[in-house]
Order: sequence, then C-alpha cells, then structure tokens
Amino acid sequence: MRSANLLNVFAFKYVFGEDCKEANDALKSLLTVFLERKVVNVHVTNMGVDPLLEIIVEFDDNTKMKLAIFINQNRLKLQYLSEFYLMKLYGS
Repeated sequence: MRSANLLNVFAFKYVFGEDCKEANDALKSLLTVFLERKVVNVHVTNMGVDPLLEIIVEFDDNTKMKLAIFINQNRLKLQYLSEFYLMKLYGS
C-alpha cells in the first residue's frame, strides 16, 4: 500500500487544516517545531483548495501572528504576514 504524500496540497490540508481537535493539535506541534517557539493556539482562517493555508498563531507569551503556509511542489514555505511579529523578531 502506498502512503500519501503529506506535502500534497489536499493531503496536507486534510491532515492539518480540518476543524477538529486532532488536526489542531497536529498543526500546533508542527508549527512549534518549525518556528522554534511554543504554540498554544492555532486558528485556520481559510479552507479553500488553493495551495495556501492561512493561520492565526498564538504563542505561550500571548503574542499572536498571522501565518501562511504555501504548499508548492512538495515543499513547504512559511510566510509571516504580521508586521508586528517581524518588528518584534528583528527588535525594531
């Protein structure tokens, strides 16, 4: 039996973008690893078929950011959408 490629847009959104506790926990764990910060809450703001998953992320220090995950040709790209987070990240 062949396993699904989780970087496929539909499979990725099915696993991490569903509106259920299991998908939410999986997405929090994935983002905690990628962002190297403890993620305590995530909210997916779009569920379309485009290769983009928009998420509002809340960290353990009560800061929030809007994040987009682009899924393109078996690669994930995180795009920070919050200017506040970028200013905080670079100290300006």
